Amino acid sequence: MADIIESNPSIPTRLVIVAGTYDGVLAGWDTVEHVREQDKNDIELKLLRRNDGRYLKLSFAMSAHEGSVRCLDIASAGASPSNGSGEASKKVKKRQRNQDDGSDAPPEPGALLSGGFDETINVFNLQKHCQAGELKTPNDLGSPLCCSFAPPCSSSSGPPTHALIGTTSGKIVLYKKRDWSVQHVLAGHDEGGVQCLAVHPTGKMALTGGRDGKVCLWDLMKGRLAFVYKIPSRSKIRKETVNDIVWCDDGTRYAFCYGSKITARDVASGEDLLDVEMPSRVNQIAFIGGPEGMFLAAGCDDGGLPVLEVGQLEEEDDANTRRAIMAIEPVDKVVAGDDRLKCIRSVEGGSGFLVVTANSGGIVSLMDLEGAARMMLSGPDESNEESDRNDSESEDASLGSDVDSNEEVEVAVEILDSVRLGSGARITNISVWSFGENEMVEDIGEEDEEEEDDDAEEEEEEEGDEPPAQTIDKGKKFIKSPSQRSNDNTLELDAAAVEKARKLVGQAKKKQRKQKKKKAA
Repeated sequence: MADIIESNPSIPTRLVIVAGTYDGVLAGWDTVEHVREQDKNDIELKLLRRNDGRYLKLSFAMSAHEGSVRCLDIASAGASPSNGSGEASKKVKKRQRNQDDGSDAPPEPGALLSGGFDETINVFNLQKHCQAGELKTPNDLGSPLCCSFAPPCSSSSGPPTHALIGTTSGKIVLYKKRDWSVQHVLAGHDEGGVQCLAVHPTGKMALTGGRDGKVCLWDLMKGRLAFVYKIPSRSKIRKETVNDIVWCDDGTRYAFCYGSKITARDVASGEDLLDVEMPSRVNQIAFIGGPEGMFLAAGCDDGGLPVLEVGQLEEEDDANTRRAIMAIEPVDKVVAGDDRLKCIRSVEGGSGFLVVTANSGGIVSLMDLEGAARMMLSGPDESNEESDRNDSESEDASLGSDVDSNEEVEVAVEILDSVRLGSGARITNISVWSFGENEMVEDIGEEDEEEEDDDAEEEEEEEGDEPPAQTIDKGKKFIKSPSQRSNDNTLELDAAAVEKARKLVGQAKKKQRKQKKKKAA
C-alpha cells in the first residue's frame, strides 16, 4: 500500500470557533481549557493536546435568540490606541512581544456579536462566557443579516472601535463599540437586504453584497458610499444575490460569490483575477495561502470543496498550469442534504492554509488545504506521472502481485479535527478567532525593533564602568544600523525631519495658547 503524506500543519496557538443554529443556539469550541485554581479568582488557560488527537473542545452552549442566528463575529480583547499618539498600540505590541517571558497573558478573544431573526443584537463576553448587552435594531430597519467589527479581528490595526450591522431593509447601521450608539445609517442597497459584508483590514473601508445584485464599497471614515458594481443578471425577473464577500489578509484583493460563480479582483487595477462558474451553488468563500501563492476555498451546496488559484497567468503558462482542484469531491446524490457545506472561514496564523467548515448536519471541521495548493503548484505533468504510477500499481495488484509499493501519495485535504453540534442541529453560520506566534512577530514594527536596540544599548551601558559619550550628528539623511550604533554609539538624525517636528510642536503650542485665551475671555 502507498503511504499518505501528511503536511504536518502549523496550527495556531489559540483557536476559538462559534457556531449559530436555526434554533437560536450559540455553541463555542476552544483549544484551551478554562481551569480555575483553588482559592484563587484567576483562570488558567490550559492548552489542549490530548492523546487521542483532539484539538477542539466545547467551551459553551446557550440559547441566544428566539429564532435563527443570522450573523456572528468575534473581536479581540484589548484597549484602543490613544489620541493617535500610538503609545497604547506600542504597549500592546510590546506586551505581545514579551508574552514568551510570562510577563503578560497572550491575546484573547473579546466580544462576540450575534444577530438573530428576532431583530436583536446580542453582545457576549468570551472571556467570562456571559452576556454583556443586548440591542434592538433601529425602527423600520428589520432584522440583522450580517455583521462585522471594524477593524476586523484578523487585522493588526488594534482592537475594534466600531461594529457594522447589515439589515433586511438594505441599510447598514454603524455602531460605536464604546457605548453602542448609532453613528451612521448607510443606505445603498434595495429593500432585498444586505446579505454579506466584509471590513477592510485597515478598518477604513467595507464591502457589502446584497440581494439586489450590487457590490458596494463604503468609506467608513466619511460614512458614505464610494463605489457600486452591479452584477449582470442572467434573468430578467430575478436579480443575482451575493452570497459572500471577503478580503485577503493584506487587503490588496477581494472576492465575492453569487449563484454558482466566484469572482476575485485586484483592488489597485480593478482587474478580474478569477471569474469561474462551479457545478453548484457557492455558499461561502475564504482566502488561504502563503508565500507560494494565494488561493480561494469554497463551500458548495453539493458538498464539494474546490480550491482555486488567484492571480493572473502568463499566456505561455496557460496550457501547463492547473488553476483549480477539488479538495473534497461532491456527493453523488441529487440533494446533498446534511453533506452540504454551509460555511467556510479561514484561520489566521498557523500554516496559512487552515480553514474551518460547517455542514448542514452540524459537523464543524478544522481542515488543512496545503496539499491541494501543492498539487496545483506542482503542475499537471507531475500529477499525470503520479497517476500513471498509481494505475500501474493497481494493475500489478489485480494480477496478484505481492510487491508492496513504497511510493508516497499526497492528499489534497487533511481533516485535523471534527466536532458535532448535537443531533439534528442545523448550523446557519460560524465565526473564527485565532492567534499564532507568527502573527505576534508580524505585528512588531520598525519602531519596536528600534526600542529593542535601545534597550540592549542601555543594558550594555549598565554593565560597563562608565557609559560612553553619545553624540548627535545633524544633517544626515539616514539612521545607522544597530551594529554601527554599538560600535561608535552615534545616533544620526534627519535634520529636515527634526525641523519639521519643531514646527509642528510650535503650531500645537500656538493653538493651545489661543484656546486658553478664548476660555479666559
